[in-house]
Amino acid sequence: MRLFISNLNKFTTTSQIVALLLPFGLVKSAQLVINTKNGFSEGRAIVEMEFNAGQSAIEELNDFRFMNCFIKVERTSAALVS
Repeated sequence: MRLFISNLNKFTTTSQIVALLLPFGLVKSAQLVINTKNGFSEGRAIVEMEFNAGQSAIEELNDFRFMNCFIKVERTSAALVS
């Protein structure tokens, strides 16, 4: 299942996203959308994980406060969000 995570702190790293999601199951891939001008996160990420793990992550982490931001976690079929 692919998850779209938005409203992330601009200092968020891929490692932090993986650590946030690991309690729910194996993270197959995680990619932050990076602003090429300043090198910081644009506050969005695409994560791929097993279906049941993804469902649990959505239920538990949508509107969850992470790095001082209330993140949005939802299912997406997009390979990359620009």
